This record gives sequence, structure tokens and C-alpha cells, in this order.
Amino acid sequence: MKIKYIYIIFVSFIFLNELNEEQIDKIKELTNDIDLAKNFTLNSVKKDSLYTLSDMKDKVVLINFWATWCGPCRMEIPDFNDLYSKYNAKGLNILGLSISDTKKQLDNFLKVYEIDYPVLYGKQDIIDKIIVDYGGVYSIPTTFLIGKNNRIKRIYPGAILKEYDPNMYSDLVFNIELLLSE
Repeated sequence: MKIKYIYIIFVSFIFLNELNEEQIDKIKELTNDIDLAKNFTLNSVKKDSLYTLSDMKDKVVLINFWATWCGPCRMEIPDFNDLYSKYNAKGLNILGLSISDTKKQLDNFLKVYEIDYPVLYGKQDIIDKIIVDYGGVYSIPTTFLIGKNNRIKRIYPGAILKEYDPNMYSDLVFNIELLLSE
């Protein structure tokens, strides 16, 4: 019974008292980089060049975690090609980050599917670390919209398809345009 009263007093104290400035400063310090996209460097399939996220801090970046064996991932490609064509010159980079494919598998895939934006790959341990750094990508496709200064602005779990989910697609376009105008 005493524990019940102590718990009630503790909860009341938390909700009835405001945080002091020192507590607020500590919370800000601990959460300052919570939305910062973790840096990575990966190879691109087409140009066999390196892409480092921190080098794109003045750009808006769409990171799409995907795989060649994923049907919804394949369905997104034409819409992402359209976005890349429309917004790349305005400052949007799209990076297709393959979670499980080798360079050879991606080369073969690109013989059949046209992808206009960079497709990235790496050793599986590096890819696994990136997946963990991004909070654990539990399903694919999963897409992160990153604003300037490498701040994560939106996370889109599932396929972003203009034809099948126009609301999600419109939200993506709206947020891209908003971030590009900043």
C-alpha cells in the first residue's frame, strides 16, 4: 500500500512541476543530434565512384533502402526516376541503397531496370551497420528524406507509389519542395 502512495506522489510531482533550466539544457544536449542522419560512404554501381552523405550537406537527399528481389522496391523506381529528373538540378539527390545485393547482382539488375539516380552497395557488414545507424530498417522499401545539414525530416516506411498511394507521394513531393526552398 505504501508503494502505491509513493508512486502517486512521484507521478504527481513529475506532472505538477515544470522542468528547471538545467534539466531543459540537459535534455537539449542529449537530443541535439537525434535527427542527424548518420554519415556513410558507399560505392555507386554505374560510375563506380564513392558517395559520402556528409558531402551532400547542402543538398536534400532521399535515401531509399531497397533490394533487387523486392517487388514494391522495383515498383518505386519509375516514380523515383521522375523525381530525380524533375528535382536533381534544383538540389535533390536520390540514393538507392541496396541492403543485400552484390555489385554483380546490381549490374545484372540494371541491364533490365533503368535507374537514373545513384545505386549504392557495399560489403554486408558495412550495410548492416548503416541499417543499425538508421534505427534498424525492419522492412523494405524504407525511405528517409534528409534536409540540408543532414537532418532527417521524414521517414517513409513502405513503397512510395504515385498511382497506388497518391497521398504519400504528394506528401513526399510537398516535403521535397519545402526542403529545397529552405
